Amino acid sequence: MTALLSIQQLSLRFAGRQILNQLALDLRAGEVVSVLGSNGAGKSTLLKSILGLQDAAEQTGSILIAGIDIAQAKSQALSHLAYVPEQPAVYGHLSAIENIRYFLSLGAISQSMDIATCLTMAGLPEQSWHRPCSEYSKGMKQKVMLAFALAKQAKLLLLDEPNSGLDPQATEELNQLIVQCKERGMGVLVVTHDVLSAIAFSDRLLMLTNGQLQPVALNESAITLDSLKRLYQGQV
Repeated sequence: MTALLSIQQLSLRFAGRQILNQLALDLRAGEVVSVLGSNGAGKSTLLKSILGLQDAAEQTGSILIAGIDIAQAKSQALSHLAYVPEQPAVYGHLSAIENIRYFLSLGAISQSMDIATCLTMAGLPEQSWHRPCSEYSKGMKQKVMLAFALAKQAKLLLLDEPNSGLDPQATEELNQLIVQCKERGMGVLVVTHDVLSAIAFSDRLLMLTNGQLQPVALNESAITLDSLKRLYQGQV
């Protein structure tokens, strides 16, 4: 099966420092991959590269989304992708439905899933759909963004620190939504510090260290404070 996201020999230097070094990653439809890493390891840099936000002069290698080279056809490649940043980017004066309609119009998306159906799938209570998003919690705003990803019929979903600032119930709800996206055939790439959640919903765990992605073999019962320290020190 062809990879939905294919990154080959991705390298990037910034201010004289090697941030990414011949990094490689293949992610397939219906797969959840979580990327762990200490602060400054390059996780945000990796996401920016996939989103086409890095200076091409500082970067080498290739990134293909649904078989489309982002360096050659950026808009076409990104049309298959939905991105949920750590702080969900919704317009506070608009409702959930209005936000999704606006986002769809920006991409000139003519064929999309019914917005109400997508909001229901994302788990946002119907009584909230027409309220301004300024009244929403972070978890509710994430559900709006995930509903947009469903409405857009995105093939690839990028999540940046999705569990930060969420209470345990909201974390569990989000974890279940990620699994549902996987079951719908999306490819999901998650950048996170939340190891327990990553274990719960991921097919693969990868550690970004020394500019490269290394597989991590961990299970919930084996996690200790010492094992986490070793993990983030690149010893696991």
